[in-house]
Amino acid sequence: MRKTIVKILAIVLCAIAVIIGCGFGITYAVLSAGAKNLPEDYSIGKNVKFIAHRGLSGEYYENSEQAFRAAADSDFFYGIETDIYFTADGVAVCAHDDDAFTDAAVTITQSRYSDIAKLPLKENSYGFTGTEICTMDTYLSICAESGKAAVIELKQEDMTDEEIKFIIDSAREYCGDNFVLICFDKAAIEVAESYDNGIVTQHLSNNGFLGLLSVWDGYNISLTHGKMSKTLVREAHKHGREVGVWTVNEYDLVEKYADMGVDYITTNFDYGSRWNESHR
Repeated sequence: MRKTIVKILAIVLCAIAVIIGCGFGITYAVLSAGAKNLPEDYSIGKNVKFIAHRGLSGEYYENSEQAFRAAADSDFFYGIETDIYFTADGVAVCAHDDDAFTDAAVTITQSRYSDIAKLPLKENSYGFTGTEICTMDTYLSICAESGKAAVIELKQEDMTDEEIKFIIDSAREYCGDNFVLICFDKAAIEVAESYDNGIVTQHLSNNGFLGLLSVWDGYNISLTHGKMSKTLVREAHKHGREVGVWTVNEYDLVEKYADMGVDYITTNFDYGSRWNESHR
């Protein structure tokens, strides 16, 4: 009797494994077939490009005008990343958190810009404090003047379709085609692409498998560096998708992910001297 039960269990487990395997294969085929068209100018193996995370945030207060200008002055960086929120009266500002101020009771989204423009900003993980919040217009003007790509994260979770469109229109006005929209929310990316199908976007993720699904669904991706793998990079490139990795703040890891073949590396630091020394 016991042997019979064991045999039955073994058969059931094998059947489940076959079903799961078939399901995964079908999922791959469906997602691959439904992927977005590949960009005509896509080429595998181009040189990695470096993005200044919230500006040169390893040396200056993050998302500040000073951090953006420092990144703009460096030949090391291809682009400058920021996070966008809207004030209650519709002014787009650069901040990683809604509660960006030393007064924790004050939030960007519930305040008028005139009331928060000069408020001191809370201390960050590097021990830096900021004196005033930077507007998106100032950020975009710095990117435009320096020729850096504006890498704009749609950070505010309840950002409206009209606000997303406003960001795109502003980026186009300042930077032309030289900007990228990034977001954890695929719905926001779809809104952006529906409004302007000429923009470049990246889906952000903290999960390697979800990143893979995004690749199969036709998205460029940017993953936290601990979840990136050479297999994922190859799969993305096979599908004509670009791959970014963040936030890489050790030089050995910069070399690791560059060797892995990623297209973009986001970092808080200017590694230009070391990179140029190693890649003459």
